[in-house]
Amino acid sequence: MASLSQIAQHAQVSKSTVSLVLNNRPHVSRQMRERVLKAVAELNPGRVSPRNGSRTNANVLLIHPLSMGSHQVFRELLQGVRSAVIDEAHGQLTLAAHDPPLRPDHATSALLHDPALRPDGVIVMAAEEEDPIIAEALGEGLPCVLLARQHGPVGTSVVGMDNTAGARAAVAHLIERGHRRIAFIGGDAAFDYTDLRIAGYRDAMEEAGLMPRCILGEGDSATRELVETGPTATSFPTALLYVNDEHAARGLPILQSAGLRVPKDISVIGFDDSDNAVMCQPQLTSVRVPRYLIGRLAGRTVLDHIQYREFEHATVLLRTELVIRESVADAER
Repeated sequence: MASLSQIAQHAQVSKSTVSLVLNNRPHVSRQMRERVLKAVAELNPGRVSPRNGSRTNANVLLIHPLSMGSHQVFRELLQGVRSAVIDEAHGQLTLAAHDPPLRPDHATSALLHDPALRPDGVIVMAAEEEDPIIAEALGEGLPCVLLARQHGPVGTSVVGMDNTAGARAAVAHLIERGHRRIAFIGGDAAFDYTDLRIAGYRDAMEEAGLMPRCILGEGDSATRELVETGPTATSFPTALLYVNDEHAARGLPILQSAGLRVPKDISVIGFDDSDNAVMCQPQLTSVRVPRYLIGRLAGRTVLDHIQYREFEHATVLLRTELVIRESVADAER
C-alpha cells in the first residue's frame, strides 16, 4: 500500500483528505473522494482501500460499563474482541466507558457523534436492558453489536451465551442430588441476563413440580434477607443458585455467620465460572461461560457488518457448561 504522502502527492490533495477517504469518513465531496481513490488504484493496482470494502484497518469503538463486578469477566471479553479486531484484522480498537444516561459533553458522546472521531462500527458490552447508548449508535447509522447479551433491539446483532439453558442445567443438577427447596439469589433486573437466568431457573423448577423463590439484590443483602426468614424453618432452601459467582462470594459469609455449612447444610451454585468460584471456600460449582470466544465472535461480527452491507443482523448464542466442584452435596432424604 502506498503511503499517505505518496497518495496525497499523486492526487494533489492533502494527507488529511486522503486519511478521511481511506477511513470512509463523511463530509468529503464526491469529486475529492473519486480523485483519491483513483490515485490509490493507480499506485496500488488491485487493492481496495476504503474500509467498507475491507476488514483491514477498521475502526471499532467498544463501549463498556463504567464498572463491572468481575475484572476477569471484563478482561476475557476484551481479549476476545482485541484478538478479532486487532490481531486478526489489523484494525483499531477504541475503548470508552459508559454510565447511563449519556451526557452530550461526555467523551463517549463525542466518539459517536463527531464526524472526525466516529468509528466504523460499535460493540456495546454488557448494556442494560433499556440502554439509550444503543439508540445513539443506531441513530448514527453505525453497525452495532451487543456483547454478552442474549437479545437486542431491531437493527443490532447480538453475541452472548445461553443464560436460560445454563440456569436450567444448574437446577437440574441440584434436583438430581435430591434438592427440592431451591432458591434463586441476587441480580439486577436492569440487565437481561438476570431475567434470563431466572427464567431458566423457574422453568426447571416448575417442570419438576417445585415452588420457585427468587430474591433479587446484591449477593450479601439478598442472602441476609433469606436467612432472616429462619434457617431452621422447614421451608428454608436446601440449595441456592446465585445469579453469578460475585454474588455468591458475597453471600457465603452471610450463610456461614448464620451457622450454615456449605455444602453440608446448604448447597450453592454460582454462574460465570470466574476466579471468584475457585477462591471461595469451598470452591463453587458454577456455570462456565466461554467469554473469550464470545468477545472474539463479537469482534468478527462487527467487522462483517462493516465489510458487507448485505450482512444480516445475527444472534449468536454460545453454550454454557456446568463445572462441578465442592459446594454441592446430596440433600438429606
